[in-house]
Amino acid sequence: MSMRTLFIWIIIAGMLGGAVLAIRSQQAKAMLETQEPTTRTLGFDQAGTVELSRVVGDAHQVLIRDPAQPDLWTIQWTQGGTDHSWEANPIIARSGLRALATARVRISQENPVSQSAGKLLIRQRSGESIGIEFDSAAAGGYTGIRVEERDSEGVATRQWYGRIEKTIYDAFIDTGILHWRSDRLFSIPRSAVRSASLEAGGVKVGLERTSAGWVVTEPYRIHAQSEKIEELVNIVLALRSAKFVDEAVDPKTTGLDSPIAVIRLSIANAATTLTIGGRADVGGDTVYGRLESSMGSALLTLGTSQLSKLTADPMAYIGHIPSGLSSTRIRGVRILGKDDLSRFEATRVMGDWMIDGMKADSVRSDALDRLIAVLTNDEAQVVRVFDRQEVPPVLGTIELLGASGETLDRFGVALDSTEAGMRMLVMEPIGDDRVVLWAAASDDAAASGAWLTAVASKRVRP
Repeated sequence: MSMRTLFIWIIIAGMLGGAVLAIRSQQAKAMLETQEPTTRTLGFDQAGTVELSRVVGDAHQVLIRDPAQPDLWTIQWTQGGTDHSWEANPIIARSGLRALATARVRISQENPVSQSAGKLLIRQRSGESIGIEFDSAAAGGYTGIRVEERDSEGVATRQWYGRIEKTIYDAFIDTGILHWRSDRLFSIPRSAVRSASLEAGGVKVGLERTSAGWVVTEPYRIHAQSEKIEELVNIVLALRSAKFVDEAVDPKTTGLDSPIAVIRLSIANAATTLTIGGRADVGGDTVYGRLESSMGSALLTLGTSQLSKLTADPMAYIGHIPSGLSSTRIRGVRILGKDDLSRFEATRVMGDWMIDGMKADSVRSDALDRLIAVLTNDEAQVVRVFDRQEVPPVLGTIELLGASGETLDRFGVALDSTEAGMRMLVMEPIGDDRVVLWAAASDDAAASGAWLTAVASKRVRP
C-alpha cells in the first residue's frame, strides 16, 4: 500500500470517528434534556393560596385568608366539641406557607406512604388544589409523601410521590398550625371601640363613646376625660398572651370562677371579654385569662406587668372640667336662687350678651364670658363624688342653655374658703343621692363664684 493511500485511510477514519463522537454527544445531550428531574418543589403559589387545611386523625385545623384583607388570616379548629376561631399572625402565616411551597421534594417512582400520619390540603384562588399525604415513618431526615393535584372542577390531574424534609412533617403534621395564632388579645381597631368596661376588686366602671366624646356610664353617668379613656383603650388593645393553654386545666387552678378582673371592649355589634384569674406561675409573673369573642374563646396566660396601669376606679375617668360642653354650644345662661326661682337670664346673639332684649354692659358681659370659661375650660383643683348630705348647701344654680332655650347643663354653686383663698364649688347630682363636686381655685373661678353668689341672693331679677 502506498503512502498516499495510507494517508487517505487515516483521514477517512478520523472523520468517521469524529462523526461517531458528535452523534454520541448529541444523544447524551438529548438524554439529559429529557431525563426526569430528581427533585422539585410542591409548586403552589403562596400569594394565590386562600386556605390551608391540616387533618390528623379527628383533629382538623384550617388557615383561611380574609378575602377582603388578603394579609389577614384566621385559624379555625374544633376542641372539646366546641368550634374555635382565632386571628393568625400574618408574618408567621406567610413564612409557614413560604417554607412549605419552597421545600425540596426528592421524586420517587413508587408510593412511599405505607401508613398515613396526616394530610394537608392547599386551595388556590383559582379553585385548583394540592393534597399532600404524609407517611408516619421517616428515614435519613426525610418523610415519604403522596401528592395529588386537582383542577378548579375538582378533577384529579396528576399524582406523584416523593420524600420531603422531616422538618416540614414536624412543623405541619406533628406540631400543627395552632402555634401560628396571633398573641393579640383584642383584634379591634381603636377607632371602632364604642364602649369599654373594667371590673376589679368589687368596683366596676363603664365607659361609652358618644358624638360629644367619652362618658362614664357606670356606676353613674357623667362626662369623662377622653384622653384617659383613650389611654385605657390603648393599654387593653396592647395586651398580649404569653401562652395559649390548649390542654384541659382544672377551673380551681385557673381561678377563673372567681376572677380578679374582667375587661370588655365593644364595637358596634360585638363584644370581646377578657376574664382574668389566678396566677399561672409560682412567682406570679403571669396569670390565667379566658378570652371570649364572637370568633370563639381561648384559655391563655398573660403577664401581670401589662395589667398594672389598669384601674376600675371611676374617679380616674371623670372629667376634671365641670361641663363637657363646647362653649360654642352655649347660647344662654340662667341663674336661680336657693329657692330655685330665676334671678338672672342672658342670651348670646351674634357674639353679644343680651339681657331683657338689651345688650349687656361690659361688666356683665365679662362676668358671663368668665363663667363660661371656668365651666367649660378650666380644670378643677379637686374632683370628688360625695353623698348628697355630705356636700355644702348650694347658694344658687346655673343652667347653661342651648339655641332653643333648652337646658344643656345644670350645676349647683357654693363658695369655700381655704388658707389659699376662695374656691368655687360646682356640683352636679348623678343619681342615687350622689353628687360630683368640682373645686375650682383659679382667680377667674373665685371671681365667678362671688358674682354668682351675689346674683343668686338678690330678691328680684336685676
